Amino acid sequence: MNKFLRKIMPVVATVLLAGNFSANAQNAQKPITADDTDLPVAAKTFLKKHFDGVTIHEFEKKFWSNSYELELADGTDIDFDSKGRCTEVSAPDYKMLEPSLVRELLPAAACLTLTNDNLIESVEEIEYNPSRGYKVEVRHGTIDDYRFDTAGKLIKVKHDD
Repeated sequence: MNKFLRKIMPVVATVLLAGNFSANAQNAQKPITADDTDLPVAAKTFLKKHFDGVTIHEFEKKFWSNSYELELADGTDIDFDSKGRCTEVSAPDYKMLEPSLVRELLPAAACLTLTNDNLIESVEEIEYNPSRGYKVEVRHGTIDDYRFDTAGKLIKVKHDD
């Protein structure tokens, strides 16, 4: 019995892997929409509002944190927590985030600071941490990023070195 299992297991593994590769190849050709995923409703709503019609290029659900990482077909990277709240969004290379998206993700005080500094249209990335607040990367000659607390109060402006 042991000899039989040792001989047949490599064959079974090969067949299973071949089937898995063909299934992945089919999925790679089919566009993935938010409805095709097990994203929370809040995340699906967010994607439909801000990225309607943009398909998902890569989708990964993190097991331990129950969070989600997405790369959209246009190059936008988005992370969601287990409740569907956007915790990070990065614009595609050489592009900026839409000001409407920035205004939705940041508290009003942070938006006012960026608007007063004429940088609301120059935001490349927003990261949110519930205990630390917001990190907002901007495209500017001397400013690298802004740090805001959870209420949107400016904590620090980091300049390029």
